[in-house]
Amino acid sequence: MNKKSLLAIGECMVELSGTNEDTLALSFAGDTYNALVYALRWSDAIDGIFYSAVGYDNFSNRLLKTFEQHGISTEALAFSKTRNLGLYSIVNDEHGERQFDYWRDQSAATSMMMLHRAANTQLRQMDMVFFSGIGLGILSDEDKVALLDMIKEQKAGGAIIAFDPNYRSVMWNGSAHAAQWYEKAYELADIGLPGIDDHKAVFGHETTADIASFLHRVKCAEFVIKAGVQGMYCYQDGKQCHHQAFTPAPVQVDTTAAGDSFAGVYLACRLQGLPIATSVDAANAAAGLVVQHRGAIIDSSLFSALAQAHPSSSLQELV
Repeated sequence: MNKKSLLAIGECMVELSGTNEDTLALSFAGDTYNALVYALRWSDAIDGIFYSAVGYDNFSNRLLKTFEQHGISTEALAFSKTRNLGLYSIVNDEHGERQFDYWRDQSAATSMMMLHRAANTQLRQMDMVFFSGIGLGILSDEDKVALLDMIKEQKAGGAIIAFDPNYRSVMWNGSAHAAQWYEKAYELADIGLPGIDDHKAVFGHETTADIASFLHRVKCAEFVIKAGVQGMYCYQDGKQCHHQAFTPAPVQVDTTAAGDSFAGVYLACRLQGLPIATSVDAANAAAGLVVQHRGAIIDSSLFSALAQAHPSSSLQELV
């Protein structure tokens, strides 16, 4: 099988999660990492690669084993002798909403560009590259430039570039700082995955029309606006091409990775050449399943059952 390569850029952290601080489960998570895991679970026709940096600590070694279990290539990882994996804790309230605490300022991933330069990493040409506002936000402004330059090279070589803003205010020196870099990211992106809350916080966009106008201006050819209860508005080549109505999950236990699973499945479908409407339907089904279970990465058997049953998945032929 000639697989399509999907490179996800960002940080994977130690995740401590639970319903209270006394019983926390340990796993690994990060927005683009989560998306890559779900993309690979949805399609066996994808070669998944994660671009980041880790340490030589115990958690980093456990993460490498987890990558192997998920079928994620470590060819684009750099290693730090002095920095370790970042860590965060997540506690959910009775409605499934999340409360976070982070320990990531000295993580290896925050220095990934410097570490890759030192290692003289030679990145092969990818079919698709996915990055987010979180991956940008953890870097110094100098390293943001280096990251975007690397992405430009991939785009020049024919890669499809996808960007999810995923805004976290604590990573930026105000919304204007984020807006400056988000605009640069969107100018590179062939596919945008904006959320209406992110755009309101960063750009002051109040409506889906505001977001669409902005993304048309920066020449982002394809984008899916995630607008909560309004549903999802899909655009291609300057025109709205689909609207996916909001369908609430029967039970909402944990909203962690809802957007990440959506992104991963959507990109997996588009990388296979499936239509936008089909891709959004699949991604919506995936996110609806993920919020019914605790943690960023749900049990593989639960997700595989959904993937195998959906007509957009290359796994369906295995049923």
